[in-house]
Formats: sequence, C-alpha cells, structure tokens
Amino acid sequence: MRKLILVAFCMSALAFAPALAHSEPAGRTTRATLPEIAMKTLEFHFENDHKGTTLSEFAKRFETSGENKQPAGVFVTISKAGKTRACWGSVAPEFEDLIKATVFTTEAAVTKEYRYPPIKKQELKDLKVQITVVRDIQTIRSFRELNPLRDGVFIRSHARAGVILPGEARDAHYQVIMCKLKAGIPVNSPCQMYRIKADVFR
Repeated sequence: MRKLILVAFCMSALAFAPALAHSEPAGRTTRATLPEIAMKTLEFHFENDHKGTTLSEFAKRFETSGENKQPAGVFVTISKAGKTRACWGSVAPEFEDLIKATVFTTEAAVTKEYRYPPIKKQELKDLKVQITVVRDIQTIRSFRELNPLRDGVFIRSHARAGVILPGEARDAHYQVIMCKLKAGIPVNSPCQMYRIKADVFR
C-alpha cells in the first residue's frame, strides 16, 4: 500500500492516563505506557527549560521493549471534557518503534492540527489522551464487513483520503459516510475501502 499520512477524525470521549513525574535521572530510561508517554510529551512541549533538547533525545528517555520495538501506524487523540482537541496520525509506520511514533505524533497533534483551536499550556491538566496502534489494514468491498465498535475505516479516492478510528461510530453505514464527508469525498462516489484493525490504549 502506498505510504500515506492521514489526519483521523476523532469524536469519542477518552479515558485519562496519568502523566509521569517531571524529571528523570540522566542516562536512564523510564518504562511507561504509550498514553503516559504522550502525556509526558505534552508536558515537554510546554516546558520552558527544555531548550537544547531535541524531540529525538527526549524519546530516548523511555524504555523500548516488547511490542514497542515494532513499527506501526499510530494515531494520537487528545481530548478535554469529552471533546476532541486534537487528533493526528498515520495508517502506515512513520518511525522505527512505537515510542518514537507516540512522541512525534503527539507533538504533531499539538503543532499541526488545523481543525481545532491551538492547545494552550493552561489546558494541560485537563487533557486526556488515547493512542491507537494500527495492527492490520484489510481491503473490504462493503460497509457490511465493518464492526465500527472494533474496526476503523480508511477510505481513499484519488488524492483524497480519510480515517475514522474504532469506536467513533456505532453504525457501519454511517461510519463510511462520515469518513467520506470528512475527507471531502462525495457520498455516492466510488472509493477504495479498508478495514483497520487496531489496539486502543487509554
């Protein structure tokens, strides 16, 4: 499949994952869940004392082990009071492991998201995150092959493409229509459809 970077259309309320402590001993790595890493990345973004530390150096603070060593497509959804504040990601792997993918995608959600007002530092304590890790993408012919509570959908038509993540719709037909509308694809236009199998971390 041709490599594509896509913005997900995130609408669901998210559960909170607690942030890590603000400082870590130099030269040591910290074991953390993907949502914890995303929250720590948000803190890093808004800190005033990290000048000179690159995002790549920051990502090295976290231990890479197990499944986190594998590359995968990742989406980061940031919400506040049950409403999406930012969502960014890619269906295809963009980084060598899930730690780097989470760090860089979280930063992109803060700096590149154009559909919502920019996130401000004072919102940090009220933000919640969800990480969606893409495990498989399967070609489908009909919305009837989708279970929207478990499956995401990826739709492509010429240069336009869009994603709806698992759990963002309860009806498969509406899931496809919503994805087309968000991508700017006419509802009755033929398109390529793919089922996204993913793990969701909150």
